[in-house]
Amino acid sequence: MARARRRSPLRRRSDRWRSALVQVQALGLVAVAVLCVLLGLSFYQQGRADALRTAQSLHPVQARVADRPYPSGVGGDLAQVSWTAPDGSTRQGVAGVPAADHVGDQVQIWLDGSGNVAVGPTSTANVVGTAVISALLVMAGADAVLISAGAVARSRLNRMDQEAWAKEWLVYEPLWSRRG
Repeated sequence: MARARRRSPLRRRSDRWRSALVQVQALGLVAVAVLCVLLGLSFYQQGRADALRTAQSLHPVQARVADRPYPSGVGGDLAQVSWTAPDGSTRQGVAGVPAADHVGDQVQIWLDGSGNVAVGPTSTANVVGTAVISALLVMAGADAVLISAGAVARSRLNRMDQEAWAKEWLVYEPLWSRRG
């Protein structure tokens, strides 16, 4: 059946181009999906490597929430915390704490080499989320380009068909209307 359609005298050259265009677009969309999965995995591996490097330069400490937490406006709360330094002295600072913590709760904070409060390493969930969203955005952009290019190509093919039809109509219309 498909073979008969390819040899049909009614099948225009532009029909073959449209068929090829659909096939190229389908292959392009599959290739983009595969490449974006690989890109997402690369983003994930890079994010995990950065988080591990950060974790190696910091060390976790248990601290006590000393004052009521307040919203930081960026995905969590801040609170005054206190902890015991390696020399036995009590130190205080402001650190990010989970939203549910109250005064007196124990929280884990991260300290840099100088003993100052630092932002901890990126969580696995954040690394995965960043990798997935980045790969999906790249895929959406690439798919939009592929689909737009296909629409432009189909528009050009349609315009060529209309021009060919107009030329043929000038020849055959007088014969069909019996004017010629």
